[in-house]
Amino acid sequence: MPAPLLLLTDFTPAADRGLAYAAAIAAELRAPLVLLHVRRTSLLDPEALSGRIPHRSEGEIAAELSSRTATLTVPVTVEISNDILENAVAAAVEQHQPQLIVLGRPDYNKPDELIDTTSLNLLRHSPVPLLVVPVMAPAKPNLCRVTIGADNQSFSLSPQVVELGQRLLSAFNATINVAHVVEPEDDDTSSLACQQVEKSGLTAGFQRVTMRGQRHLHPIDGILAAAEEDGGGLLILIARQHSILQRLFYQSVSAQVVRRSLGPVLVLPAQP
Repeated sequence: MPAPLLLLTDFTPAADRGLAYAAAIAAELRAPLVLLHVRRTSLLDPEALSGRIPHRSEGEIAAELSSRTATLTVPVTVEISNDILENAVAAAVEQHQPQLIVLGRPDYNKPDELIDTTSLNLLRHSPVPLLVVPVMAPAKPNLCRVTIGADNQSFSLSPQVVELGQRLLSAFNATINVAHVVEPEDDDTSSLACQQVEKSGLTAGFQRVTMRGQRHLHPIDGILAAAEEDGGGLLILIARQHSILQRLFYQSVSAQVVRRSLGPVLVLPAQP
């Protein structure tokens, strides 16, 4: 059986939108799902006294989980943890070895606590592809149009990451556009960027691959514009090692794109 997808859920609309995408992808990949809910009840939790954590009984949590798994068409495992968030996720990753982690993103220009704390530490210690789904993303996943943001620098992906990327692109019969953002006065030829993506193995063997140089003063706006022009399906970013660390969701281009994108963003960790 393929490795599962790991979804973090706190029963918010953002997490539910992430579940819709995780379920659709799992069905196409014929992979199981693991739903992880972390009960944040410790007084040491920085949010415990802020009123942001709803306190639910065991029965309420069970009912919430049951309502979300009742209609799933793939095998699902439900886990509840009382550990602190990052430890709970790290334990789930170690136990289940997921091929993808899925997070929902609320509708504001600030990473939520799941992204802010969990993904940073998780990617630092155990790089796993991360799909971030904003709550405003289309309710019905449309992943057949894919934009890959790339530059002219080479990168390598692990065999597991390449396999996930290729299976996703194949499962959704994706039309792929490699977008390379350049300043308006520069040459907008994107053939080198496209070669770097193909060399990584991500698009090797796919026929429907186009490339376009996106002229823009700001890389972040250029990438977002390219994804919108391509139909706003799935945006794929490559996070090199220096971006996977603490700067991933604070200073890097990947961070800002993830925060601002109106559609789902798949972050693939590059090898050192």
